[in-house]
Amino acid sequence: MPVTRAYTGGSIVYFQGDKGDDVYVLQSGRVVLISTAIDSGEEIREEVQVGEFFAVKSSMGRYPREETAQVIGKTTLVVFKLNEFEQFILKNTRLILKMLRVFSKQLRDIHRQVRNILKADSTRDPAYELMNVAESFYRSGNTDHAVYAFERYLGYYPDGEFVSRAKDLLQMARKGQMYPHGYPALESQMGHSPEPLDPSFMAQSMLPAESVDDPFAMPDDDSFGESDGPDGSELLRQGLEHFKNGDFHEAASTFEQAQQISSPHTEAEATAVARCLYELGRTQIKLKQVAEASQTFSTYIKQHPTGPAVKPSIFQLGVIAQSSGNKERAASLFKKVVSMNPPDEMTDEAKKRLEALS
Repeated sequence: MPVTRAYTGGSIVYFQGDKGDDVYVLQSGRVVLISTAIDSGEEIREEVQVGEFFAVKSSMGRYPREETAQVIGKTTLVVFKLNEFEQFILKNTRLILKMLRVFSKQLRDIHRQVRNILKADSTRDPAYELMNVAESFYRSGNTDHAVYAFERYLGYYPDGEFVSRAKDLLQMARKGQMYPHGYPALESQMGHSPEPLDPSFMAQSMLPAESVDDPFAMPDDDSFGESDGPDGSELLRQGLEHFKNGDFHEAASTFEQAQQISSPHTEAEATAVARCLYELGRTQIKLKQVAEASQTFSTYIKQHPTGPAVKPSIFQLGVIAQSSGNKERAASLFKKVVSMNPPDEMTDEAKKRLEALS
């Protein structure tokens, strides 16, 4: 039998990339589905209407969630297991027809967006452009669309210039692996140079060390990687220096200034600006601005669902919930941390906190 679950405002029903077979229907309240446009890289926010189902495709197709589902205000959902949902729709042919129309439209939209990307510069080699599309999807963490594009390349150009490369990356994408750090840049014999469509920094790191007596501290790991781009990178350096010196108001001001950079000039600068957002949350905790920190970490997760600070952001949200006495939310967030790869010291700390909650 389906179950009813109540959520508080700001709760995450599931994150993009999660795996699960639950199907949800909005009974009351508000839910927003947050995803990324495959052609522009811009954030898409789609509000679920009362009575509508969501998470249907990923559940029935048994692939990771395509979007993050966030609750706005107090909300109640009815949750079906996949077999329960399948039995339900078999008794309701009108629902089946409605779902088919929705899925058909979404598939047409994907094809249209891919065609628009490929037509962006008609003077280039279409085989090169298709590989560029596939790799841009992969770099941004959109593995489902990357797999689709790599498969199209191999189908259209079985003897093409990039066949070996496409096969290697397709195999890694199918396994759910991240785009390999340091992989040789895409270059064509026709002289093209790569222009990634949706640059996004790789999950290479965790977070810097905190003091031992800090209740929000996490294991030491200063492997975020250096950013040598302009402006945003300098703000990151200045903010971290202020943070290290205990000047948290100046640090917060600096990290907030970085968020005004709407169009980073380089991928390195985009990396730095994104990290400044996460560091702003850590600084707000130091200033005892817990509500603001919670919003900042949630914003980081929404804006950078494949970013290197997603796991520590979820951990921090769990600690905030635990500190405020919301044990159920804290346990849910710590379980999410434990489920995320690779296992590390943060995973162990989340397990300890779960044990303490129980």
